[in-house]
Amino acid sequence: MSGRYPVMLDVSRLRVLVVGGGEVALRKVRGVIDAGGKPSVLSPTVVPELERLVAQHGLDWRSRRYEDGDVRGFTLVFAATDVPEVNDAVAREAEAAGALVNAADDGADSTFHVPAVIRRADVVVALSTGGASPLLSRRLRERLEAVVTPALGRTATRLADVRDRVRQRWPADEARRRDAWFSLVTPEFLDAAIAGRDAEVEHRIDRCLSQS
Repeated sequence: MSGRYPVMLDVSRLRVLVVGGGEVALRKVRGVIDAGGKPSVLSPTVVPELERLVAQHGLDWRSRRYEDGDVRGFTLVFAATDVPEVNDAVAREAEAAGALVNAADDGADSTFHVPAVIRRADVVVALSTGGASPLLSRRLRERLEAVVTPALGRTATRLADVRDRVRQRWPADEARRRDAWFSLVTPEFLDAAIAGRDAEVEHRIDRCLSQS
């Protein structure tokens, strides 16, 4: 879709509002929580699973209908009710207030869309077809899940520690640090990480760090 710029937002630093209490709102809240955020919820009632998340994570839940002005102070707003008129009002007011808004039932009213996401520890892959085909997004995600495995997530977390050790090993030699990474993260290393061959991954890391 033209006019869309893909970004990864640090929602832990943003004020997020989800207007709605049904299954759509539940998915939005869960997605924000999974990304490290703590959204506020505005709805007279919520489905049981959403109520559980509210209690578990100590979320702010205002148990009433949406009113003009409720979006003030928020930077990210989800209009996720089952009433199109309410979603439209939320979207228009949020955009006017300078917030990013996602309207669940009308992509044209949204200033951002939520892509399909695969999250494996520090590895996050997002994909979107711009709303053209949700089924295509699902099929692509199924293909990518064969590559973006939990084992790959473990390796990414492990490499965060390796990065610190590489810096300590060659603190004043940027070229040497770069060469170390290129010698380590090869197609063969990636294959071992995806397949969960952790012993081979560790062997390659040790060999890289032992180089003079």
